[in-house]
Amino acid sequence: MIVTADEVNRSFKGALDLLNSRVEGLRAFDMSERGFWRSFAALWLTLPAYIVSIAIERLRLGLLSPNHPLLDSFQIDVVVALGQLASFLALPIVMIWGTRQLRLTHRYVPFVIVMNWINVIAMLVMSVPYMLLLLGWATPPLAGLFSLAFFVIVLRAQWFATKATLGLPGLAAFGIVTLGVTLNSLIDTLMRALLT
Repeated sequence: MIVTADEVNRSFKGALDLLNSRVEGLRAFDMSERGFWRSFAALWLTLPAYIVSIAIERLRLGLLSPNHPLLDSFQIDVVVALGQLASFLALPIVMIWGTRQLRLTHRYVPFVIVMNWINVIAMLVMSVPYMLLLLGWATPPLAGLFSLAFFVIVLRAQWFATKATLGLPGLAAFGIVTLGVTLNSLIDTLMRALLT
């Protein structure tokens, strides 16, 4: 299933509206069953973030050098790809159970659609500081500061989107966002353990 340029533009605009606390941003998303599956297909848009992640892992492992191709280690390529896929799927899978417990199964599809699109944007935005670091345009502390700032912005967007799609109060929405962050941290830890 291919995501159209129009859907990408609408979904990114909707995510930006949600970041600015505008609930009307939800209307920009395709909330149909087709839109649900296409929101997962949007993972392909994160290919640039995947390439940056591979480069960062190679740098961390001391394997990044100008005379070696970036994609020459099948193990690193596969582990990073699986880590990125797992990060994208973890919260939607856990929230199948979560929305049942909260008696919000009728809101599951909109929640997943919106969060998937926000996660696509998050993966792309969070790769920028690392790209600047790889290019030598940012020092490690500056890249870390940029990462922290982008992380806060992404958390804010996820929090408001969770509130808007599930109709939850702020604290409960924050709990779900925290669950997503925890899952992603565990996946990242496991991914790095597989590469060392």
